[in-house]
Amino acid sequence: MRITITGTPGTGKSTVAQILSRKLSLPLYNLSDLIKKEKLYTSYDEKRDAFIVDIEKLKDFFKEKKDFIAEGLIAHYIPSDVIVILRAKPEVIISRLKERNYPQEKLNENAESERIAFCATEVFQNPLSPVIIHIDTTERKPEEVANVIMKGIKNGGLVEEIDWLEDQWDI
Repeated sequence: MRITITGTPGTGKSTVAQILSRKLSLPLYNLSDLIKKEKLYTSYDEKRDAFIVDIEKLKDFFKEKKDFIAEGLIAHYIPSDVIVILRAKPEVIISRLKERNYPQEKLNENAESERIAFCATEVFQNPLSPVIIHIDTTERKPEEVANVIMKGIKNGGLVEEIDWLEDQWDI
């Protein structure tokens, strides 16, 4: 089974992916690490302190792999059997990313990205997986999120209604 897990930074991708990897006995790829290690990028953005990923190289890396979990902000560009989109309230994103010492500009950028459902919109507009799981992690512990994902896999998908557009939040 090929599972990709995407979402805004701070939604719980890495932690949940580790739990799922253990539960399902699947190898786990952290895309941030993989992209650097395998040089799957075209350049480096100094301002954002991030590599610009070569999506075709990324897809090629996974082309022949049959069983894996790949997690990261751009995981939804990798064709898979199941795509998981993790979401969390923007104020929770800010709180979690502050703990990682993100600069204010990145806090704002990621909170806004989550508010407008950037990753989710990309997945729903161009799904590369037959099964979509879209869940809110705001008030769930990682183990619970992993269990909800497992249930979604078993049931052929799960799409929770999530909309932060009307929410008011302070940065």
